[in-house]
Amino acid sequence: MHRKFKVYLSESFDPKFNLSVEEWLMNCSEPDEVLLFLWQNKNTVVIGRNQNPYKECDIKRLKENDVHLIRRLSGGGAVYHDLGNLNFTFIASDKNYNVENNMKVITDAIARYGIYGYFNGRNDLLVQERKFSGNAFISDNGRNCHHGTILVDVELEKMSGYLTVSPLKLESKGIDSVLSRVINLKEISPQLTTESLKTSLIESFNEFYKTEAQRIILNENTTDVSKYIEKYDSWEWNYSESPDFSIVLENKFDWGIFEIHLELSDGKIKDCRIFTDSMELEAFKYLETALINKQLKSNNITDVIHKSIKNENIKQGLCLFLNDKINM
Repeated sequence: MHRKFKVYLSESFDPKFNLSVEEWLMNCSEPDEVLLFLWQNKNTVVIGRNQNPYKECDIKRLKENDVHLIRRLSGGGAVYHDLGNLNFTFIASDKNYNVENNMKVITDAIARYGIYGYFNGRNDLLVQERKFSGNAFISDNGRNCHHGTILVDVELEKMSGYLTVSPLKLESKGIDSVLSRVINLKEISPQLTTESLKTSLIESFNEFYKTEAQRIILNENTTDVSKYIEKYDSWEWNYSESPDFSIVLENKFDWGIFEIHLELSDGKIKDCRIFTDSMELEAFKYLETALINKQLKSNNITDVIHKSIKNENIKQGLCLFLNDKINM
């Protein structure tokens, strides 16, 4: 089979666009094509297909700092992207897909800078026993996608802060991330930049496959992936696709102690129990029932509180408290 080699370069830093392009390429690539897609996201936390965003990151901090949260198609753990990170995607049919070849393209590219990385046999590329690249994989309908991050000059403090969960009492059946010791490649080779690494990756790809791959520039004006963007921009995909989980929230108000237990499935409240020493018992019993089957969004919760609780002091206190904790 005569193979065709293509390199796609995204000019967009929007995660919705880039993940949409990736899925579009998977669906539309030909069996004889081997694709390399290089892309960057601005200030984004990307969670794995089976992860719970409430458990993986500090949602409140993400909102406050205008950081995107988005779910990808592949499994694995949560990662933070900024413009000091370069993302790569290899797409090929079963016959042309080889993870070891992909890894060699990457390690050969960084070796040009005197950086000698290696695959740890699981999901990471390491240098000096520290992780600089996390990888994940998708196979569907005879097509394969291998994608990952390359830490060049990422703000590691922000990464750590965003991927640290706020201290809620939360139990989840999903897949947890493991924060490993990480390293920026710029720490080893100061002259390395994301732009120079793009060039090196393309050269390494061409040398490995003894080709001169066609280069295709992508942006929102050249490529219509709106039907995919609709999914990646939706609350349903990013939040309600979470595994079943439970949240316990409690606070002491001037009117009494309030504790709420929420059981969630597909992003909706399936069971609710409220415990309080407040005198307004009937209102809280009504609130328990009224929250069932509501999506875990702060505006939904506050709407129900306004309809269920008549006491203004209690109403305001609960709205402020639950808005602060749920941040949706």
